[in-house]
Amino acid sequence: MSSTTPWQAGPAHLRAVVVGVVAVAGALLFRSPTLLVLATPFAIVAVWSTATRPARDPSLVGRVGPPTVREGEATTWTGQLTDAGGVDHVVGVAPLRNWLEPRPRSGVAVRDVSTVIASVAIPMRSIRWGRHDLGPIRVACVSTWGAFRWTARDVGHRVVTLPLPAVFDAAPSSHHSNGLVGLTRSARPGDGTEFAGLRPFQSGDRLRRINWRRSLRSGELHVTATYADQDTHVALFVDAQADFGDSGGIDGAASSIDTSVRAAGAIAEHFLLRGDRVSLRVFGSRVPASVAPASGRAHLRRILDALASIEPPTYRPLQRGAPRGDMVRGDALAIMLSPLVSSTALDWAISLASHGLTVAVIDTLPGDVHVSDDPSTGLAWRIRLLERRVEMRAVQRVGIPVLGWDGPGSLDPFLREVARRASAPRMARR
Repeated sequence: MSSTTPWQAGPAHLRAVVVGVVAVAGALLFRSPTLLVLATPFAIVAVWSTATRPARDPSLVGRVGPPTVREGEATTWTGQLTDAGGVDHVVGVAPLRNWLEPRPRSGVAVRDVSTVIASVAIPMRSIRWGRHDLGPIRVACVSTWGAFRWTARDVGHRVVTLPLPAVFDAAPSSHHSNGLVGLTRSARPGDGTEFAGLRPFQSGDRLRRINWRRSLRSGELHVTATYADQDTHVALFVDAQADFGDSGGIDGAASSIDTSVRAAGAIAEHFLLRGDRVSLRVFGSRVPASVAPASGRAHLRRILDALASIEPPTYRPLQRGAPRGDMVRGDALAIMLSPLVSSTALDWAISLASHGLTVAVIDTLPGDVHVSDDPSTGLAWRIRLLERRVEMRAVQRVGIPVLGWDGPGSLDPFLREVARRASAPRMARR
């Protein structure tokens, strides 16, 4: 969508007309050939500019491509002009935004025009995840000698910047699951691809499972038993009630929301590429986000889109009720990412654990958030951090680990503990 202004005389044309008329009038009035000689160039330029004035207004069509990028990647706004006859050059000016870096840094692009169709392009590099508005981008067409100008404003463009997942890897998990797909071997036998042993044929076994060599040697039908392929359901919970710390984009420091979003994307990418299922729930954002559990690369894109839509509220949000246990079905791994400044996230973690889920909490608070030039603010932060430490120890005593985010291997202690519990003997009723 664009708004235009018709061709209007510019300062250069008005200056040439005024100087030419005044100089000619002075030469005639004072009978001065010198003034007439000086006025001649201005008069020629004024007459020439008026004679070559564009007869029609150009038509502007702006587009952005690609409309979706990752952090650190660039997109380009392109303005296509038609009916540009009589235009000498075109200028595009992009406003300076916090998380969009235009090239050049001034945001001004100039292109010469030699045909009736012209274009101007402004590359922009997105340095932080989120949804960013490009406009309004101003476009000006200038005729010969800079005499007349036509202007337009192109608005309505938005760039979606997906978070760039942090570098992450984790040890394989032997977490028990009810699924039948994925890379992690199940702890129970079933229909799968990994060999578990040979056993006598039972009613209901498939004929393709019969091991004919063993059956011929023993004189009794035997089948090949396998382990059921397992898919772990990883439920991600992101606390977006507030953002702590200063964000410098992809090239600078990370705030608490930056760490939470990039860590959630990294965890989702890791488990989805292994064939597991991942779900997402965002709390506290002005735009609620929830993604149902699924698997595959297309599902990773859905999760990154939901993370990119997070907008921390500018006011202090009211504490909402804890999530219900039926929000996550099955025996899932629940991972909550939060700066833990408010005790709400820890209450949510305890509520999920009370419904039988395996829960871990990742602390995303920056280490220098308590640094302040104001002594009172610094003292308040130190007191709150002491209270926060007591709350974290209380949560750990009930069996919920609180881990720091350090990239690769951050979840290894938690996953090893989950694997140990899965392999331990369990009590069962008889």
